[in-house]
Amino acid sequence: MDDILRRAVRLSLFTMAALLMAWALFPNGRDVAAGLLLGICASLVNAFLLRGRVQMIVRAALEGRKRRSLGLAARLAVILLAVMTSWRYPEHFSLPATLAACFYVQFAVFFLAAVHNRDVGNGKG
Repeated sequence: MDDILRRAVRLSLFTMAALLMAWALFPNGRDVAAGLLLGICASLVNAFLLRGRVQMIVRAALEGRKRRSLGLAARLAVILLAVMTSWRYPEHFSLPATLAACFYVQFAVFFLAAVHNRDVGNGKG
């Protein structure tokens, strides 16, 4: 799983680099590029928060302890911060672009995992 997340992070960083170039080259689309950048940053933070939470739950299960909450509030707060920033500064960030990009890493992980499972297929199914 770490390999798939590493690939998704790498894909996100390449996308962010392309968006930075688009922001510099196309002045008319700067708010959209900035909104996408903000949303992808929030998505990356959420991916790392979720990874840490899953690792904590695995450790708790192995040690036989009760697990704590899943940390949904922290992940929602990150998205809310990105959306509120975009809403507060509409001249710099596009709100629809920010909302759309908030799920970038999650979709990237999904599609990379599907490709990985197809390539690794063990003959079953």
